[in-house]
Amino acid sequence: MDKQRIDEILQALGEAFPDEAIEAQPAPMDETFIILSPDNVKTAVQILIERFDLYHLSTISGQDTDDGIELLYHFWSGGGLTLRTRLPHETPAIATLTDMIPGADFYEREIWEMLGVDFEGHPDLSLFLLPEDWDGAPPLLIQTEEDESEGRNGDQNEIREKQEDEQ
Repeated sequence: MDKQRIDEILQALGEAFPDEAIEAQPAPMDETFIILSPDNVKTAVQILIERFDLYHLSTISGQDTDDGIELLYHFWSGGGLTLRTRLPHETPAIATLTDMIPGADFYEREIWEMLGVDFEGHPDLSLFLLPEDWDGAPPLLIQTEEDESEGRNGDQNEIREKQEDEQ
């Protein structure tokens, strides 16, 4: 993706989120990372789709870090653009993108399953990689003894029950 287009996207995001310092970082392989707060990701994606016709979400990846759960929304249009955000370990939740990008369904389900992120508003956070009787913590969370005793992020059954109550 060329620099002019990246600059236009940064300007649009800066106008949409005047209270947030939008940070862009160049990355290898003709890619740019834009760092946003979790509350602004959905609106940023809407801007990418509506103003820049950038709707090809290649994947959503995630990882557990010391500072929280990092999510990376990878878009592609002649070059890569990745929206990067970090969720707190205590409440790893973010708005779903499935209403704008139906293909986000499986990416979000995988991250919910593997990292325990609650994608608020997702129509069906259900297991599809792990066995149906999975009862443990999400397998890619870095668990400490303290986390295990407190059940950090680990109860997917609780998220399922919350979804059922909302329906």
